[in-house]
Amino acid sequence: MKGFEKFILCLFSIIMIVISVFLILISTSMIQVGDLYNVAIDFLIANKLWVLVVGAVISLLGLVGLFSSSGDNDESRSGLAIKNDSGTVFLNRDTFESMIMSVCRNYPELVNPKVDVSIAEDGVKANIYALIMPETVVPTLSSKLQDNIMQVVKKQTTIEIKEANVKIKGVYVEPVKKQNS
Repeated sequence: MKGFEKFILCLFSIIMIVISVFLILISTSMIQVGDLYNVAIDFLIANKLWVLVVGAVISLLGLVGLFSSSGDNDESRSGLAIKNDSGTVFLNRDTFESMIMSVCRNYPELVNPKVDVSIAEDGVKANIYALIMPETVVPTLSSKLQDNIMQVVKKQTTIEIKEANVKIKGVYVEPVKKQNS
């Protein structure tokens, strides 16, 4: 519905701009009202069916735009609200990312971890991108990391992480030091 609402908003913005330009041109006498009136009446009489259809569509779009609401706000896209008896606590993406990053830092097998969290109506999803040290057993590491992330976030926020995806970018290779000859 969001795209449709943007379309309605753009359509009515264009209509308002056209009306305001006409009002400016009429008020500065650049267009004569009598001439404009005769042209408009002739057009409306010659194209009754099209004018009726366009008028009906614009009226319906206006009613839809007037009475619809997307239900989206910036807070719901960038975070979650937890309601309790005392009020509401809002947790944004950065909060989840820093919690998950603190868990990742406890794993020496991960090199340069990066965390990306997406918050949607169906829940919180985390993607962890990192290099791994040589000799790391990936299934064991990823299973422990995923479980630990889910436990820590659940304990700290009471929110369950829907997905904790571990995406291994490669194996970390220590840079070779040049020896002086």
